[in-house]
Amino acid sequence: MVRHPSGRGWVYAIVGSGLASLVRSRSEDDSLRNGEVRASVPTGDADTAEYIRELTNLVRAGGTGVFAVDPLTGDTARRAERNFVAWPDAASRFGARAAPLLTNGPTAWFTVDR
Repeated sequence: MVRHPSGRGWVYAIVGSGLASLVRSRSEDDSLRNGEVRASVPTGDADTAEYIRELTNLVRAGGTGVFAVDPLTGDTARRAERNFVAWPDAASRFGARAAPLLTNGPTAWFTVDR
């Protein structure tokens, strides 16, 4: 682990044969800022690649799809975002269409309702 360049928090350093990590989400202004599942798989490391595939399948199966919301018009995207999911507890608490509070930036809002 190394200090994040911003000085706030920590990030992983890639060492060894491969790595998967969870960067936890955080509350920000009564909303939930995204977390991430990150992975590094060295070329030729079939065992780590298989582990990451299984981990990705688990996250997608357990998560809830999210839909982008235009913050100016309130319009909701027709399709779920491909690489974003909300865990069920976050979806129920922060994902309402009337007041979407799932975000990964000041102008990127998501809802679990279509």
